[in-house]
Amino acid sequence: MLSKMTKDKILLLTIILTIAGTLHSFACSCQEDISVSASLHYSDAAFSGKVISKILTTNYDSLGIVTTGDKNVAYFNWREIPSTVVRIKVDKKFKGKLASDTITILTPYNGAACGYNFQVGQRYIVYATVIDKLPMINKLKRRTFDNKTFWTNLCLRTQNWNTDEENAIIKEVSNKA
Repeated sequence: MLSKMTKDKILLLTIILTIAGTLHSFACSCQEDISVSASLHYSDAAFSGKVISKILTTNYDSLGIVTTGDKNVAYFNWREIPSTVVRIKVDKKFKGKLASDTITILTPYNGAACGYNFQVGQRYIVYATVIDKLPMINKLKRRTFDNKTFWTNLCLRTQNWNTDEENAIIKEVSNKA
C-alpha cells in the first residue's frame, strides 16, 4: 500500500505532466515561418510606425448558428472576444491604401491566441489585413470597414522595427514595381 506522501507525489507529478502536455494546445501555432514576400502578398497593408496607445477591449462575433424550437429558424449566439486595440503613428508605408497617418490595429489579446504584444512608445513593422485571417478562427471573418483599421497577429510577421526587415521589404516592393 502506498503512503499518503507517495500518493501526493504521484498526484502532483500527474498534474504537472498533464499541464505540460497541454500547454502546446493552448499556444499560438503558426503554419510556418513566412517570408517577407509571402507576408507582403497575404497582407492588405504593410507599414512601420510607433505605437501611441494600447487598450484591451471586447470584440463581439458570431460563433455559428444555434437552432432552438422550430428547426427552420436560426438564431445567432454572440460571444465576447477579448482584443487589443493599438493606435500606430505611421512613418513609412510599404503597401496598401491607408486613409490616415494614424492606423488602428486589432490583434488577439495575448500571445497564446496569436496576438502581437505591442508596447506603447516602440516602433514596429506591421503586416496587416482587413480580415482577421487566423487559421483557428478563419470562419469568423471579423471584418473592418475602412482603411484606418486593420488586423495583425503573430503569424503575419509583424515585428519590432529593424533595418534588415525594412530593407528586405523595400527590396521586395521595388522588385514588384
